[in-house]
Amino acid sequence: MNIAGIITFLSLSLLLMGLLLIYSKLQYQTLGKLAAIIVFFLLNAVPLVYIVHTEQSMEYASGSFTLGLAFMIVWLITAVILFIGILFRGRSGKEDSFY
Repeated sequence: MNIAGIITFLSLSLLLMGLLLIYSKLQYQTLGKLAAIIVFFLLNAVPLVYIVHTEQSMEYASGSFTLGLAFMIVWLITAVILFIGILFRGRSGKEDSFY
């Protein structure tokens, strides 16, 4: 596995952890909300994986502007999701079993 694959895996892992952190702090955890989180994750993951796969399958070295832009969009979304998850975790009114 090359460096782009490792960075893709780590980026998507952070995004999934942030989404699951938000889901764990929701008051009513229903199957519909979990499905919405999975769909949101897939809407962010599939384009990034496709772009990384396309860039790796090319035989020539390209400027890879699209690859950098795809990573920046996913990292921006991941940062926002993790920030919201941390806010949800910090504003917990009752004592949580994870502390």
